Amino acid sequence: MRSLSLDAAIRAFVESDYEIIDDTFAETGNVVIWSVDPLIPKLGDRFDIETGGLVHELAVYTLTTFRGGWSVTCRAES
Repeated sequence: MRSLSLDAAIRAFVESDYEIIDDTFAETGNVVIWSVDPLIPKLGDRFDIETGGLVHELAVYTLTTFRGGWSVTCRAES
């Protein structure tokens, strides 16, 4: 699993305040989303993600919070 830097001075967020990491989606069906948005998702929440030219519905199955933000791992629904 890829390590993420939590230091905002080192890793700036894009304008939307979200980063989606989908580089292993084809093999694992997982997507990591991390953000500084104050609205923290809950386990089971769903996201629609476009990756590889297709839209996929994913459900949050792990949640990690850290000072100033959060990270979730989402799994594609079968």
